[in-house]
Amino acid sequence: MSSFFKWGGRKDEVPSGSPVSVTPEPVITSKVLPKVLAVLSHVEAPVILDLGPVVGSNISFFGDQLGCKLLVEDLFAEVEAHGKAGTRAALAADLVARLKREPASADGIFCWDLFDYLDRPSAQALAAHLVALVRPGGVIYGFFGSTPADLTSYTRFIVEGPDAMRLRQSPATPVRRNVLVTRDINRMFEGLDVKESVLLKSNARETLFRKPS
Repeated sequence: MSSFFKWGGRKDEVPSGSPVSVTPEPVITSKVLPKVLAVLSHVEAPVILDLGPVVGSNISFFGDQLGCKLLVEDLFAEVEAHGKAGTRAALAADLVARLKREPASADGIFCWDLFDYLDRPSAQALAAHLVALVRPGGVIYGFFGSTPADLTSYTRFIVEGPDAMRLRQSPATPVRRNVLVTRDINRMFEGLDVKESVLLKSNARETLFRKPS
């Protein structure tokens, strides 16, 4: 079920006069998000499925830009729950079961970097399910890391403008990144066309898929 809730909580108290060290959150320039917005702007009241955590400012941004219905399904929470429990083998079935929606019911799906945290069977099962959920003419938007690494944090993508996103980190149960080469990605999303694919300085590939009308 879609969830809407506020992030935040009680801040740790800092003694008066003590210096506070704040690590700047990096901001990336997106070449692909403007194209996502351009496609969805031609759809009246588009339905968007967001697979990341709730980000209040993102809900406001996409609502203002697109007049959309944004449905948030935090699949990262599902990944983290299985990571903590040591039950990643059951992740594929649970991710698909979490998205109980009618086929061809979404105009856009935002995956962010979710696939980096999935093993190959989970990634293949989820991708096939997402292809079925997106409508003809609809889009899927995601990031795919291209270098092997142990991932110890999740990234929350906070949209600050049509082509700018601030990246906020939060702790994650460590998992080895599932590196997918372009050929593997295209096979997973069979039935969709790759409309844009940009390799960022971080070695993540920002990608826009579109289902033929």
